[in-house]
Amino acid sequence: MTTAINRTAASKRLASLTASQVTKLARIANGINDLEVVSWELEPLRGGFGSAVGGTVLYRVIVHTAKSQSVSLVLKVLYERSGEAPASPYYWKREYEVYRSGLLDGMPDNTFSSPRIYDLQDFIDSCWIWMEDIEDSKDDWTLDDFRDVAARLGRFNGAWLTGRAAPSFAWLCHNWHAAIVPALEATFENLDAMLESPLARAALPLEAKDEIMAIWHDRHLFQDALAQLPQTLCHTDAFRRNILHREDDVVLLDWALASVGALGEELVCLVAVSLYYQEFSAEYADQLDKAVFAGYVEGLRQAGWTDDPMLARIGYSCAMALRGLAGVKQDLQLLGDQAGHEQLLRTHQMTNLGEIADLYADARRFRLLKMAREARDLLA
Repeated sequence: MTTAINRTAASKRLASLTASQVTKLARIANGINDLEVVSWELEPLRGGFGSAVGGTVLYRVIVHTAKSQSVSLVLKVLYERSGEAPASPYYWKREYEVYRSGLLDGMPDNTFSSPRIYDLQDFIDSCWIWMEDIEDSKDDWTLDDFRDVAARLGRFNGAWLTGRAAPSFAWLCHNWHAAIVPALEATFENLDAMLESPLARAALPLEAKDEIMAIWHDRHLFQDALAQLPQTLCHTDAFRRNILHREDDVVLLDWALASVGALGEELVCLVAVSLYYQEFSAEYADQLDKAVFAGYVEGLRQAGWTDDPMLARIGYSCAMALRGLAGVKQDLQLLGDQAGHEQLLRTHQMTNLGEIADLYADARRFRLLKMAREARDLLA
């Protein structure tokens, strides 16, 4: 109910935008102080994961000027979700706080840029982020692109391991992949009931159930390991859709999951989500894994970090196993939600739910089963 009220209030604010307000933003974006706005239009954009938890809406705002110029901006609206502690994994206001704090000012060399922010507005029931509209110059990624991004992540994480003090803002999550685990309790307590569906059994084959339950029982082992590793600033959501190339610049978007995390934890999303959305099919998971981890260690070394890379591998594999447990809940809920099946098919660009269940099963073999076995071996 709260979110519905917030959305109504935000819609009224959007409808009441004035020419003066839009002109001010367009002049900042365009750099022309005498720019005159004639009209503007709002175009809804696809949201990120925040939209799935009831949190964000994106708009492209196209501004038309008196001299037939066109200025494009992006407005990101974050809706309040009551009851969320600032340090919780999905705190609704975190991205606004990241930009407001200046945390991203002076990003480490040869890592990423953050989007240019034109204005930040706090309406209590929602926060508005006005930012630049960036056109991605790279269509498809190769393994070399994944390795390059992983190296940038290594240099980014490495900067906080070799001199910069880890930030202490109250709204940052800590060890994000460990923090999402408590919310999975009900899923694993009721797993048998959830597996009564044929689609669920295809996504989580019964022969894997005992091993998955054993991983669940070992969750504290992986959580404790993450807490004991060297800690650094993490984006935690660095995957293809949040990474845009602009000439020689690489822009990292969507800081909603920013956290202080373990060495290696940063890589999980880059690999796991790429498998999940078929940017790399499951049969290439090992190649992707090797390229990404090698790039990450290379980046850490370039940042001056000289310790044992096996520590990074422990962080990566433990966090991936925990992310895989969360994937069990997500996958079974998506397949069990008949009202969302049409959208699910569009998201994965598939024609039937059986294909999606098979995709989930393939991804799980790597991101949960294989990675949990490796994490146990490393910790042993």
